[in-house]
Amino acid sequence: MYRHFFKRLISIILALCGLTVCAIPMIIVAIIIKYDSKGPALFKQVRMGKHMKPFTCYKFRTMCQGAFEKGGIVSSESDSRITKVGAVLRRTSLDELPQIFNILNGTMAIIGPRPILDFEFEPYKSNTYFYKRYEVLPGMFCTVDLDLRATADRETQFEMDAQYVDDMSLVLDVKAFFGIISMVVLGKNVYKDSK
Repeated sequence: MYRHFFKRLISIILALCGLTVCAIPMIIVAIIIKYDSKGPALFKQVRMGKHMKPFTCYKFRTMCQGAFEKGGIVSSESDSRITKVGAVLRRTSLDELPQIFNILNGTMAIIGPRPILDFEFEPYKSNTYFYKRYEVLPGMFCTVDLDLRATADRETQFEMDAQYVDDMSLVLDVKAFFGIISMVVLGKNVYKDSK
């Protein structure tokens, strides 16, 4: 019942509460982003969702406009494409807040495998176990964030994602939710090259 009904219900309730609390701060963040650098406040990108169905994922923009096309995914804190405001947003995970709208529109959950770009899964398509990560909605946060966060390599991430789907429960999601908060507060492992 949790997997097929209550998880979604809890995600909606928490997302509505989060939006109520964060609506004004999100507007302020959007204004600061616009003031800090040229480009839209929101960053929209097509990611792979449940059953590998593409969807548009929302985040606050943390890099200069057109940054992904110029150099791909950020792996270092010293990446010159990251804006001043973006560095703060990444470290605090505030850039993830617009994903509240993804949760409300049914394309994401609060806890689940992080949504990735289609080409990031290409090298691992031969591993049938990893496909389990696409049996559930992707999450704003995942169990990888409990310890490794961005420092996890893809194979480790996909292994943990598949294991999460096997073990999914209310207890695990609660543990992940509060554990991730502590990781965010400590600002640990934000980038691939974090120590």
